[in-house]
Amino acid sequence: MAETKPVRLAVAGAGLIGSKHARLIATLSGCHLVGIADVDASRDAAGQLGVPFYLDVETLIERESPDGLIVATPNGTHALIAELCAKRSVHVLIEKPIAASLHEADQIVDAAERNQVQVLVGHHRRYNPLVQETRSIVQSGELGRLVAVSMMWALLKPAEYYEAEWRCRRPDGGPALINLIHEFDSLRFICGEIREVYAQSSCATRKLGVEDSLSIALSFANGALGSIVASDATPSPWSYEAATGENPHYFHAEENCYYFLGSLGSLAFPRMEMWRYANNGPSGWQHPLEKSRCEITKSDPLVAQLQHFCRVVRGEELPLIDAREGRRSLAVALAVLESIERQQPVPLSSV
Repeated sequence: MAETKPVRLAVAGAGLIGSKHARLIATLSGCHLVGIADVDASRDAAGQLGVPFYLDVETLIERESPDGLIVATPNGTHALIAELCAKRSVHVLIEKPIAASLHEADQIVDAAERNQVQVLVGHHRRYNPLVQETRSIVQSGELGRLVAVSMMWALLKPAEYYEAEWRCRRPDGGPALINLIHEFDSLRFICGEIREVYAQSSCATRKLGVEDSLSIALSFANGALGSIVASDATPSPWSYEAATGENPHYFHAEENCYYFLGSLGSLAFPRMEMWRYANNGPSGWQHPLEKSRCEITKSDPLVAQLQHFCRVVRGEELPLIDAREGRRSLAVALAVLESIERQQPVPLSSV
């Protein structure tokens, strides 16, 4: 049997996540890093990894002819880079969100379909075994009918994080698009489609041109309700990043941050603690609840995502989160921002 030829991959954007993608490609079997592009010449990830560095993506593609490109640039540049890749028959993995606007997301969808290029959107949490098991528990009816879900995402971003000017303004900045887009996608993946959002925000702590804190009420198509309290300006162990330990860059705390409430039981995530009444026993607040815990073998979702992308490039699989699916999660984030601006609920059908 002939050995599979390594997939030639390049990275656009040498910031925090782009350089991480590059390091993963350089160490993972089945793929080969051929180059990195970034508008900032001071970023030396390429030199450290022994690959060519370019100041623009077009030159990188022309000279290195990658099979696939990982787009880890600011949100507002995604559409232009994706269209360039589509015209050159280069498959793309686009970091979340897929774009800065629905119009730009539609441009990506159109370019990919017109040129028969695959787009994978980097909502990597869907590859986390914890998230996959939570989805299985909720979707299987093990909790009964889903009643509500409560999420908290609260942490303190260091001051140097906001030295990048684009993070301080629209259309690219703000935790709703940079961070909470993950929560919206995870909620859609686990609980089903979101029907309506009603959000409030504040920038009183950081006093920047983007929000630092949000309170979001959600309703789902299946009748369940949800809430998210979020802030990037407070010391807290109650965030996905801190609680799951998925990313070693963050302080790891053994805490829960999401709660899924069903008619027959409830689940606390990521400790995977299930609360229910005894089988065939009486129910009601006067009766004791039993707690059990699901043991999950952890793995790096970014590695799983990269391996999946290689199979997509080779034509072995279709994208788990394609451009249209990425657009749906973006629509939720933009509906949140619209709700903040209009100070009223926003149905997803309007976006």
